[in-house]
Amino acid sequence: MDQRDAAIRENLSSVKDSSSEVKQLEEQAAAVMRAARAEISAALNKMKKETQIEVEQKLAEGRRKVKAELQEALGNLEKQKEETIRALDSQIAALSQEIVNKVLPAA
Repeated sequence: MDQRDAAIRENLSSVKDSSSEVKQLEEQAAAVMRAARAEISAALNKMKKETQIEVEQKLAEGRRKVKAELQEALGNLEKQKEETIRALDSQIAALSQEIVNKVLPAA
């Protein structure tokens, strides 16, 4: 009976030791998980910032291109406007002369 009690006490003692080891391992695992989560979060934040910077640079470049194209288009429109006005002026002068010639007979 004493041997049996001693064996049971020994088993209980080893279980208590094992449970403390398990708790310690669980705490270590939890610490590793927290560290991994923190590392992943930091990496994601870094990637997010890098992506944001890259997107902003591409947007700025696109805006510059659009602005340059718009300025070029406006310049072309201004040239076309001037050419059209010149063409109209010459046509107006020719029509005016033609009207004068028809209204006032040549003497």
